[in-house]
Amino acid sequence: MTAHDALVQHEQNLWSVEGMVPAAPFRRRMCIARRSDGSLVFFHAIPLEEKVLAQVKALGKPAHLVVGSHHHAIDAHAFAERLGLQIFGPKRAEAGLRERCDLAGALEDLPSDPAVSVESLPGSKLGEAVMVVRSGERQSVLFCDAIQNNPPEKLNFMFRLLGFGGGPRTPPIFRMFFLQDKAAMRAAFERLAGLPGLRRIVPCHGDMVEGGAADALRAAAAAL
Repeated sequence: MTAHDALVQHEQNLWSVEGMVPAAPFRRRMCIARRSDGSLVFFHAIPLEEKVLAQVKALGKPAHLVVGSHHHAIDAHAFAERLGLQIFGPKRAEAGLRERCDLAGALEDLPSDPAVSVESLPGSKLGEAVMVVRSGERQSVLFCDAIQNNPPEKLNFMFRLLGFGGGPRTPPIFRMFFLQDKAAMRAAFERLAGLPGLRRIVPCHGDMVEGGAADALRAAAAAL
């Protein structure tokens, strides 16, 4: 189990835990959202220490795990088994996901809920998952890899050299290997930026954007 930070609450129905990517000097984030029926949906998986796991279980009934792509499924199988979760992921990444975990269905198969919704990001080669969490009049958009916000000073030399520093933006490596339709992804970013009450951008890698989220997302769209 890799080391991880404390459970942090961002909204009445949204929490996150940060930790390290296994065998890599790169940080990652798992988010936990409570649906309107009281059940919990996890966005990515980070193995948790018993103390933090107990805190998470106290938030609601663990039910679903959304995996952004098979590249984010390192810990999905063990985490889902530990909590009895059903795993959902992008249809385009189904073959890779089934090699790593027991997939319950595609993102479109996740039961709908007024507080939490998921979709495949248009323009992404793997159809990576994006999750929107509604908290009263505020909304948070959770990204997998398409939007990152890594302060350069927190990265080692190699990751800075590969262009992972800065943001919020789409890293060059992602654009090279996983961007299939630039116009479609730009339109998706702009649509998400227009969500009423958009409060924050929550990337899997890097700092959250807590203020000016809509403008930051539009800037990322323009820079694609």
